[in-house]
Amino acid sequence: MLREFGTILDDISQLVDLIILGLGFYFTVELYRYKHPSAGRVWEQYFLIFLVYIICWIISSNINRIYQSRRFMPVGHETIQLIKTHGATFAVTIMSVTLYQPTLIHNRFVFYFEIIALGLTLGTHLVVRLILQAWRSIGRNTRYVLILGSGQAAHSYLEKVNKNPQLGYKVVGYLAPERNGLEIPYLGDYSNLQTVLSMKVVDVTVIAAPLSDERVKDCVELLDVMGKAVTILLDDIVAKVARSRPIDFDGLPMVAYDGRPRLPGHELTKRAMDVIIAGLGLIIISPILLAIAIAIKISSDGPIFFGQERVGLNGRTFKMYKFRSMVVNAEELKAKLAHLNEMSGPVFKISNDPRVTTVGRFLRKTSLDELPQLWNVFLGSMSLVGPRPPLPNEVNMYDPKHRKRLAVKPGITCIWQISGRNEVDFEEWMEMDAEYVDRWSLWMDIEILAKTVPVVLARKGAS
Repeated sequence: MLREFGTILDDISQLVDLIILGLGFYFTVELYRYKHPSAGRVWEQYFLIFLVYIICWIISSNINRIYQSRRFMPVGHETIQLIKTHGATFAVTIMSVTLYQPTLIHNRFVFYFEIIALGLTLGTHLVVRLILQAWRSIGRNTRYVLILGSGQAAHSYLEKVNKNPQLGYKVVGYLAPERNGLEIPYLGDYSNLQTVLSMKVVDVTVIAAPLSDERVKDCVELLDVMGKAVTILLDDIVAKVARSRPIDFDGLPMVAYDGRPRLPGHELTKRAMDVIIAGLGLIIISPILLAIAIAIKISSDGPIFFGQERVGLNGRTFKMYKFRSMVVNAEELKAKLAHLNEMSGPVFKISNDPRVTTVGRFLRKTSLDELPQLWNVFLGSMSLVGPRPPLPNEVNMYDPKHRKRLAVKPGITCIWQISGRNEVDFEEWMEMDAEYVDRWSLWMDIEILAKTVPVVLARKGAS
């Protein structure tokens, strides 16, 4: 397989971090002994915390990819990834140890360990980064690069290399059908590849030419036969795709491109969070649900719940449940009130809607009518956080760009809900949902949930 060989260094980096965590545990034990002379057998007593922490660290660090090549990783991004990894590891360790032996958490040992471990790993990564960058800047640990192609992509790549000497890349020249003004040696056309590889040191070949070109395909085949590492600059179309990942389709190698970020570990945690919060929520608020059901039944004729077909993930339809807040024939009256619609685009909203019942008006103002959607979340057709599920007839009027919001599972709350709701016009609403799809992460969901609570309590934008 054509790839850059960084696996050994990644393994060494992970091993160093494990040693650093071991040193952190040692320092924490000694500090704890100093502060609590009568603590007894500290090593034996708290080794369980260290063991659980190490296991969780290995899992979390791989999920957050902190051991991928750091030549191109900004120091800020590496720091954030390390803090995320420590935070997730610490949280799972606390929960696991508390369930097994609650007495171990009663003192501050685990908090001392977390602070020391975080400080040591951050410090070590920063020092290693500075040493490697200085080493590369003086010509050590150099990787020699050959470029295939001479278009704008080749110019852009060469500019990046020249601006970042700390990366340790040196371009030996380029092959192209004709000379094209690159300020590096021109080594001839693609047919000279084998000669160049036999005469020069080449660690990486960067392909900056269309792969549809048969001559470039021949070059890739030759590089594969010779076991050379290859990097391919993505063209304008592929570069717009958010993520790519290799897959094996029954022995057929393929590359899958996703139009949105995919974070499998976060996606699994998101679903677990949906099930746990929705399930506990339904149990805890069951007296409130019962009180609302009685109020609806007493105040107006008709069913307690209102089920409506909505569009979910990638166009799947499902029945979304709410407490009924309108008269029974609300859908029939909608056409007569179409001229009063206050929202732009294919969305129907009017203030003081005459179809809303007295109890329904209170439920809408307080967002209590949305509570049955916890059942949709529990079953999996919705999530706690995500774009609001639209009606099928609304989706039929969408422009292609509006359909981006269907790329993720719909939710009870999202950016729109914490940004004014009915005070936001349709296009701005769609832009907010597209932003959520592009930027999604578990941390973003937690932030939106935290901001939703005060918005609901303040009844901001509700009608």
